[in-house]
Amino acid sequence: MRRSAVESQKENRLSIRANPNQKTVLARAARARHMNLSQFVLQASLGEAERVIREETQILVSAEEYERLCQVMDEAPVPAPRLQAALRQKAVWDV
Repeated sequence: MRRSAVESQKENRLSIRANPNQKTVLARAARARHMNLSQFVLQASLGEAERVIREETQILVSAEEYERLCQVMDEAPVPAPRLQAALRQKAVWDV
């Protein structure tokens, strides 16, 4: 059976549960933005999702902090005898 153009353009459904008060607030906000409820919830949640991902993947530092970071990275490594000794030992999963 061949799917119609409308069916092939359908997107995945996402359901949420909201109490009547929450739904009223969301619907009111959606009307204020001239959107339907689904459009509003999708737009708002995508914006929040992008913010969370940005927060988890980017580190924001001041110009001074960036300069200090560059200095530290350009410095010669400090000897770490305990780390070197640990790296010479056989890993516990290889024992």
